Amino acid sequence: MKMLSMTFLSLALGMSAAQAQTTFSIGPRLGGNLNMATYTGIDQISANSPDYSYSRSSSVGYQVGVMASLNSGHLAFQPSLILSSKGLKQKASSTDDLMGTPLVATAVFTTRVNYLELPLNVVYSVGDDGQGLQLFAGPYLAFGVGGQADYSVNASIGGQSILSENGGKGYEFGDVFVESDPNGTSMAAVTFDARTRRFDAGLNVGVGYRVGPVQAQLGYGLGLLNAQPNYPASSATTTYPDNTTGYNRSVQLSVAYLFLGGGR
Repeated sequence: MKMLSMTFLSLALGMSAAQAQTTFSIGPRLGGNLNMATYTGIDQISANSPDYSYSRSSSVGYQVGVMASLNSGHLAFQPSLILSSKGLKQKASSTDDLMGTPLVATAVFTTRVNYLELPLNVVYSVGDDGQGLQLFAGPYLAFGVGGQADYSVNASIGGQSILSENGGKGYEFGDVFVESDPNGTSMAAVTFDARTRRFDAGLNVGVGYRVGPVQAQLGYGLGLLNAQPNYPASSATTTYPDNTTGYNRSVQLSVAYLFLGGGR
């Protein structure tokens, strides 16, 4: 009986040790973003002005970086460091009456902001070895490192074109938009400031699946920090709109290949 008890005890201790085994793996992470953003102030202006229309649509961005995974049974902690591209496409149109002749102006902006992003996800796997179906959630921190904004501006009077301009500007970072240059030669370039706040942070949630070293995840990124800079203070000669807010939103699909680094 004593020998039998010792045998069961040894088996139990062995199973506990196996269940508590922690493994570390690391590898490349690649993927894409389907990006969007919310701009509550601009939506309100558009809704309340019959002569002004505004719309936005999603844009596709990329993810490239590295992921680490610290696994213990069903749970894993998975931090990543990725270069992530976010942005959207916006279109604004206005109609005015110029001495009985319609004046129509349309501007289309396609923006892409690059962030160095740090997602910190906690993952639960159905398999007790970290394999199979997964659920994950966690915060992310992001730091803006560049980007590009392309624009197309057109205006016409009575159906006759008076302005057609296309161009692009590199993204700047700051908490306040820069005022227009009254001596500028480009009508669109001097009135369009490609600028956003430097820092972003939020939450990621989603599902995934892991087979061996390959892990695929589909998630949703919910930005919680206002990305929209404030407008400059109005003066006797220039009136700026009220400040608005904008928050990043993205659907993310990524694949990682995790090389086993060790365990204990």
